[in-house]
Amino acid sequence: MEREMAVPSATFAIGRTRISHLSDGVATGPRRFWFTGAEPSEWMPVVGVDDPDTPFPVTFGGFVVTGDGHVTLVDGGWGHRAHEIPGLAGAGRLLDGLAALGIAPADVDQIVQTHLHADHCGWLIRDDEGSLTFPNATVHVHEREAAYWTGDDVKAIPFNHGMADKVRARLRAVENAGRLRLFDGDLALSEEMRIVRTHGHTPGHVSVVVTDGPDTAILAGDLAHHPAHVEHHCWLPSVDEEPSESVRSREKIAALAADTEAIVLAPHFPIPTAVQVGRDPGGKIKTVARDDLQEKE
Repeated sequence: MEREMAVPSATFAIGRTRISHLSDGVATGPRRFWFTGAEPSEWMPVVGVDDPDTPFPVTFGGFVVTGDGHVTLVDGGWGHRAHEIPGLAGAGRLLDGLAALGIAPADVDQIVQTHLHADHCGWLIRDDEGSLTFPNATVHVHEREAAYWTGDDVKAIPFNHGMADKVRARLRAVENAGRLRLFDGDLALSEEMRIVRTHGHTPGHVSVVVTDGPDTAILAGDLAHHPAHVEHHCWLPSVDEEPSESVRSREKIAALAADTEAIVLAPHFPIPTAVQVGRDPGGKIKTVARDDLQEKE
């Protein structure tokens, strides 16, 4: 019998806090729609391709943060039906990745949904009956995000409308269990971790900032699908709900990252990619995508 391969993962040390990027599947395909707002001749040299339809590897999954007194999941991949997604290798194995870190579903006590696209909130439930995957977790969702997915505005963008029923079912299961916490503005989760507003990709999109001692990491959700987005704020995916707000949110996070010399992590980056952010002598934000910053075993 063929042995099952390990789930792709990488762990980053932020002071005494640990952030692990876990895969729920990897797809490969052209992604020119990620760079709306720029001609191919502009973005292709930056991302290192010479054909706008060059396939990109795309991770679907999330992060688990430990070391601050909590076990916090930030986004949750496609979920128990991930195997139905065409072309998704290693589908639906986020729970295996958690297990490899010694984390059981019952250990997770906080979940942050950067937003509620179906590829980010899948593991809120573990079956078609709506049983909670993480029964002890409080699920944090910005109130504007919840209102969008449960209201009529979601019909305006077909990409979002097509997944609204699945999102609503997952949100309803969490709410019925008394585990849903809606918030407005920013929200502190611990001394080391806070949620910040980064609306635009969806109306209530948020990011997570982890600071421990001198070290900072920003979990940017879908503010950045590709490392180039951390520096090139106007290259937007065509599915962004509020493009001008997305640009402002990217500018905000890039400035915060530069000022704190943070790394930026995002669920769709290839594992173990992190973007190191700083400023050049003239104060301009500069970024470097690196794959050597994770903790070594």
